[in-house]
Parts: sequence; structure tokens; C-alpha cells
Amino acid sequence: MIDPRPVAAAQAPSPFELDAFIVRLEGEFDVSERARLVDAFAVAATSAAVVIDFKRARYVDSSVLECLVALQRALEKRGGSLLLVEIPSGIRRIFDVCGLDRFFSIRSTVGEVMSELDADATRVRRLTLIAEPTEAVEMDGSDLK
Repeated sequence: MIDPRPVAAAQAPSPFELDAFIVRLEGEFDVSERARLVDAFAVAATSAAVVIDFKRARYVDSSVLECLVALQRALEKRGGSLLLVEIPSGIRRIFDVCGLDRFFSIRSTVGEVMSELDADATRVRRLTLIAEPTEAVEMDGSDLK
């Protein structure tokens, strides 16, 4: 009789490096900031909980929403959680219209989340991403000659 060999051993997910990672978004985030968001979210995803603080965000577009959905799915696979806090009303309206208010866990403040998580302060990291709008370039047609 032939003994079957396992093709690949299932690997248990690695333990979380941090209790929480807080990413603060400041400014206007659109597709031009996508790479920075992906990089920051990849680093943050090593935590048991990722908190995205929108308090100082003025604008987000669909590319930001796409990054958040990808982060949510990555964290769910590892047993982590994503929490969004302090979303300004204009940005909150986007979440509501898209139905994402039912997809994400949304809380009022970072303090509320930290109390809820009971995170060890030495195992919490913070990162602030600042995005300013790019200046529009005026074209007078002379560049087309």
C-alpha cells in the first residue's frame, strides 16, 4: 500500500506583532495617493487591530475605498479587525451611499476604540499620512504646437 504524502502543510497564521496600529489620514486622498496607502496599510496589517482616523481628512475617492476593502479582507483572513473613526460628515456620506457603513466597523473616537481594545500602549504604533492636492497645471495650447 502506498502512503499518501501531504502536498503542503497548512501553516498557522503568524501572531500579531502589535495590538493596534493607528493610521491618521490628513488632507485629500485620491488615486495619486494609492501607492502610499497600500504601503501603509500593508505595514499596519501586522497588527491585531488597525484604526483609520479620518478626523483631518478632507476628501477621499473610490481608490481609498478600494484600499480599505482590501485591508478589511486581509485582516479578516488573519483574525484581525479594522475600525474607522472620526469620519467627517462629507466623507461619511460616501460610506453611507456606497453601503460601506454596513461593511466597516465605524466608531466615534480613537479613545473609544482604545478602551474597547484594551490595547497595551507599548504595542500600539501610529502613522500619519499627509496628502495635499496637486496643483492644476494651466495649459494655453502653446505646448501642443
